[in-house]
Amino acid sequence: MHPDTTATTVAISAIEETVRIGILYNPLSGRNRRAPDALPRFISGQAQILMTEVRTPREVHDALTEFARQNVGMVVISGGDGTVQATLTELFTRSPFATCPQLVVLAAGTTNMIAGDVGLRGDQHRALLRLFDWARTGRGRIVRVERPLLRLQVPGHEVKFGMFFGAAIISQGIDYYQQNLHNQGLHGVVGIGLTLCRYLWAAVRHSNRRMTTTPMTVGIDGQPPRRENFLLFLVTTLDRLFFGMRPFWGGGQGPLRYTAVRTQSPYLLQVLPMLARGRKCLRGTPENGYFSGNVNEIRLFTDSSVALDGELYTPDTMQEPTVLQCGGRATFLRID
Repeated sequence: MHPDTTATTVAISAIEETVRIGILYNPLSGRNRRAPDALPRFISGQAQILMTEVRTPREVHDALTEFARQNVGMVVISGGDGTVQATLTELFTRSPFATCPQLVVLAAGTTNMIAGDVGLRGDQHRALLRLFDWARTGRGRIVRVERPLLRLQVPGHEVKFGMFFGAAIISQGIDYYQQNLHNQGLHGVVGIGLTLCRYLWAAVRHSNRRMTTTPMTVGIDGQPPRRENFLLFLVTTLDRLFFGMRPFWGGGQGPLRYTAVRTQSPYLLQVLPMLARGRKCLRGTPENGYFSGNVNEIRLFTDSSVALDGELYTPDTMQEPTVLQCGGRATFLRID
C-alpha cells in the first residue's frame, strides 16, 4: 500500500485565464552555473515575467515577499533541490501569500530529484516556452501533482520543509561528493553514481566500518525507540528518486515513505537491485535488516549529520530527537 499522492489532469478551460509568473533563479545551481546568463537573457524583454536571483534562504524570503506584493500567482523555481527546499520552507513557515501560489520546478540543479518527480523535465528553456504559451493562450494540458511534504526538526536548527531526507551513507555520500567530486567537474548522475558505488562497494567488502555504519536510535509512530547501526536510512514523499528508483515495498497508510538497511545485512548484492525497484524479495526482510513502510512520524537520536534535499544539518545534541512529520501538502504543475 502506498501513501496518498495525487496527480490530476485538469482541462485548461478550468484554469484562470491570467496568471502572473515569478521566477526564482539560482545562478549557482548545477545546470545554471554552466551558463549563468542564459536564462536571464531568455527572460529579458518579457515585462509580465518577474525574475529574481536567489542564492540564500534569505534572498528566497525577500523574493517571495516581493512576488506576493505584485500578486504573483505562479512561482517557477529554477534551481536545485536545495532551492526548492528553501522555497517550500518559506511558504510553509512564514508565507507572505494569502493563498499558496502554484509551483513549477525546473530541472536546473545537479540531481534534480524533485524536478524529476513533480516538475518540468528536460531543457528548462523549452519547458518555459511551453509554460509561457499556456499562460498566454491556454494551449496545452496542465497536470496538478500533489505531494505531502516532510517537516524536519533537527536540534539546533530551524524547522525545514522538503521532500527527501537521508542519513547514514546518504548524508555521508553528499558530504563526500561536495568535498571531493563536485569541484572536479563530476556533476549530476556521474558524480552521484560514483559516490554510491564507492559506499556500496565498501559495504559489500566490509572494508570500512566507519564509512558504512551510523548508529541511531529510531522510534516510529510512537513505538519504543530501538538502537541500530544503519548502512542506509531515507524518508521521502516523492514517488521516485534519481535513476528512476522506487525503493519502497512496505505497507501502511502514512504519508512518509521510509526505507532502511542495517549495517552488514546479508545478501546485500542480491537484495538491493530488487528493493531499489520496489519489488519484495524473500531475503529482503526485517529479520535480515531490510525495513520499509509508510508512516506518520519518525524520531531519530543521532549526532551524525542528516540531509534534506541535499542540504546537510548536524544535530547539536543527542538528547533531543531529530523529528520527521508530515508538514502539509503542496501542489506542483506540469505542462504537457
